[in-house]
Amino acid sequence: MLSYLEDLEENEEPLRDSDCCGNGCTNCILDNKPRPSKRVLLAGKRNVILSYTKFRLLGREELGSGPNGQLLLLHFAHAAEEEDGERPGDTVLDIPPGHHVMLRVGCLLRPYSPYWSDFVAKEFRILVKLQPEGPMSRHLQAVQPDDLLEFRGPIGQYVHDPQPAKCIYIIAQGVAIAPTLPLVRQVLDNEEDMSRLWHLVCARDLQHVYFREEMLEFAQFWNYRSCLYLPHQQCDSSACQEAGHCAQQCPQLRDNLRYKETAKVSRLDAAELATHLNPAIPGQRVLIVAGDSSFQKIIAQIGTQSLDVDPANIYML
Repeated sequence: MLSYLEDLEENEEPLRDSDCCGNGCTNCILDNKPRPSKRVLLAGKRNVILSYTKFRLLGREELGSGPNGQLLLLHFAHAAEEEDGERPGDTVLDIPPGHHVMLRVGCLLRPYSPYWSDFVAKEFRILVKLQPEGPMSRHLQAVQPDDLLEFRGPIGQYVHDPQPAKCIYIIAQGVAIAPTLPLVRQVLDNEEDMSRLWHLVCARDLQHVYFREEMLEFAQFWNYRSCLYLPHQQCDSSACQEAGHCAQQCPQLRDNLRYKETAKVSRLDAAELATHLNPAIPGQRVLIVAGDSSFQKIIAQIGTQSLDVDPANIYML
């Protein structure tokens, strides 16, 4: 195993200052060098994405527009089946939950967090919000199936240990719900993991809550709870139009919610977050936050107070 790891390190692409995208990522690649995981080492394979490698776009789906731009679902597969004499079975794609990959187009670099990946087939999917006038957004707007793009990773810090059981609070903002899905799946797919999950999603309104079907599927498990926070939810009733937003007991909102869906027409603040704390449930508390930097900062601050989470157990995606 040691010689195998030494061979991997010799073949790793060195990091340079230019590998940083300059966006102030919480998990900068310069501080979190992509390395083979325990899963890859045990498999005796090479993770194809440790260095920049080409992935072919298999499909793209437009989801309409978010509050600040168009949304795309992009599905990629590893393009190079044989590199340096390797056979396809010699390599895998390992992107642990909570980690992101870096896309390189010329001198442009942008991080994206997969919401699904396949270890053996070497495929992954990302949800992209196209920013108006953004250089990378303009490029992704033009990509078509069979186009090749370069990615490197995985980049991140969070590693889930199912033992002992934990109380995991996952809070997502808008499209950032996408990278939280693998975090939920890794707990629910492990029958021996007794950790409990609270999945709190902050969105403009119900129309801008993504992956609702996946959340409904998660809701079938005993250890999963979710809540939607929709401060700008508004229906066409005269009362809601006059108020500028729906009331908590709005009949139209209630009719639009599905079985086991819970929604609040308010922002997630410290007092509201505290309602999800149950001191009677044992287990180390972990807080995972997915969203922009200002959202992460606010939630991390109120999380330490409302959930009594040790700052060492707070992770930003």
